Amino acid sequence: MKTYPFAIASAAILGAAAVLVGSGTAASGNAYSTKTQLIINQRISQAAVLRSNQALNYLAPVRTTATDAANTGRQGVTRLSKIPGAGKGWTTAQIADKAVTGAKIADGTVTNTNLAHPTYYAQVSAAAVVAGGTTGTTVTTSGAGRYQVTFPADVSKCTLSATALAATTTIAAIPTAGQTQKVDVSTDTQPGDGGAFVATNQAFHLIAYC
Repeated sequence: MKTYPFAIASAAILGAAAVLVGSGTAASGNAYSTKTQLIINQRISQAAVLRSNQALNYLAPVRTTATDAANTGRQGVTRLSKIPGAGKGWTTAQIADKAVTGAKIADGTVTNTNLAHPTYYAQVSAAAVVAGGTTGTTVTTSGAGRYQVTFPADVSKCTLSATALAATTTIAAIPTAGQTQKVDVSTDTQPGDGGAFVATNQAFHLIAYC
């Protein structure tokens, strides 16, 4: 009777392959497993199942009854491009209240486009210069006290709030007719003698709550 070495490999669980090497005997070209070899095989299988269970527990936040029923794993690894919702992260219902705090969010990670109700703002000088505000915001003027602020998104359905920096100035802000990103702002100031308000260039703040 002649002994030949042979290798036993276990299936990979989430990219981690377990490979063990054992030994067996062969008689007349027919290999058979010893009791020791069967125990090794059993331990490999048990380890694979444990790793699989552990992986599934980690993935519990994104698993559903429907996805478990649709993918039993018998067809191997499914490409991410074929899995609906892959790479989109956890949904609101899967994130516990107060689980995500400011300290856990990197600067610049969450922008207005990621929010259900974004806010856009502009700090405009009397000379029609954007001194601060949402990136991409611009302003033009068509005459004394008449400004047009252009935001980088549709604000036609947003609530507008405008504040003049001068105490004697009245201000009004309305969406530009036929435009979704533009807002018309007018600033009028009352002269010192208490006369009628006159259109004058004044600095102001404009916020669009969407």
